[in-house]
Amino acid sequence: MLTLTRAVGEKILIGDDIVIEVRAVVDSTHVRIAVEAPRQIPVHRAEHFAAVSQANREAAATLTVGDESLLQEIRREPATTTVEGESKEPIGK
Repeated sequence: MLTLTRAVGEKILIGDDIVIEVRAVVDSTHVRIAVEAPRQIPVHRAEHFAAVSQANREAAATLTVGDESLLQEIRREPATTTVEGESKEPIGK
């Protein structure tokens, strides 16, 4: 892990397209930072990401018989429709 000291207004560059800037020192234990990253790179607070991941694991572990049949329905191929004389095409395509 790299630990850096930065002053308000100073930036840290990660790769070519991620910028972290110290915006303000709020108090002796908190700073305000800004993160600039491309849209395709998710940026999450670690404690929120961990909580959501844990909730997802718990939800997946509590599947019931009814839930399993619902999952099978979701995984099925898209519904098709036939118009006389034409080939089957997935609905919504």
